[in-house]
Amino acid sequence: MYKVRWSLALLVGLVAACGAPSTAIAPSGAPLADGAGLNVRSIATIAAQLLTPIELRGLITKPFTLVRSESGESRARQVLVGSNGVEALRVESALDGSLRLVVKSGVALESAALSESAAIARALRQLMRLGLEIPGGGPAVRGAAGRTLVVWTREVRGVPVPGDGTRVVLNGAGDLVGLAIEESPLATPPARLARGDAALRAATALMPNGAIVDGTSELAWVLPTGAAGELLDQRTSRRLAWCVSGVLRDGAAFELQLDAGNLALLGWDGAP
Repeated sequence: MYKVRWSLALLVGLVAACGAPSTAIAPSGAPLADGAGLNVRSIATIAAQLLTPIELRGLITKPFTLVRSESGESRARQVLVGSNGVEALRVESALDGSLRLVVKSGVALESAALSESAAIARALRQLMRLGLEIPGGGPAVRGAAGRTLVVWTREVRGVPVPGDGTRVVLNGAGDLVGLAIEESPLATPPARLARGDAALRAATALMPNGAIVDGTSELAWVLPTGAAGELLDQRTSRRLAWCVSGVLRDGAAFELQLDAGNLALLGWDGAP
């Protein structure tokens, strides 16, 4: 069981795209947007791939904004709004130009639910349409609030990075509602891994009286926590850790995270 705690998104500044005011969208032949030294795909180009000509009519591009994602990554945000000022499309890109987030507004709910195979096929089609890398491995498919989520968890060296990966959200007809790509920075793994049973013994020695472990340990890339159990800066590199879960005397679940090499305590979830 892995739990990921996110910080609030933090707005860090505003820059105007090309130093120009908001303009009507140009749905074809739009150049790369270049604002404040950034070189990312124009939202006009992306909108032309995702929206119909009728949906494109009358949309207005807003100036660039610089934001931080929940994982702490600096991003360039572009937004299209209608004549009524309501957001129609939002796009966020990493500062190297990599597409990270697409959110469409007003996508109708559909009563019919996609089958798992159909959902995966539609999600792959949307990724290919936008020229995005196809994730490796098989995704998980689940429903939420009338939508279908197709989620590829990021793995590095065969070990999951909780909270990272590619998520595609579809409606019941397979239309794109949005997608998100998260890639946290990772520290260099230890040259030599401790054994899982050694991690269990080390965790047992760190537990309070009356607590027990459930007898398993799993590798994961985790974000270290401070002395008070609070997350450090979200852009702190994740470290490879043995995660050991257990139960306190009062029945509350917890997880200890130990450095995968020297078994030093990196953090905990739910422990006092």
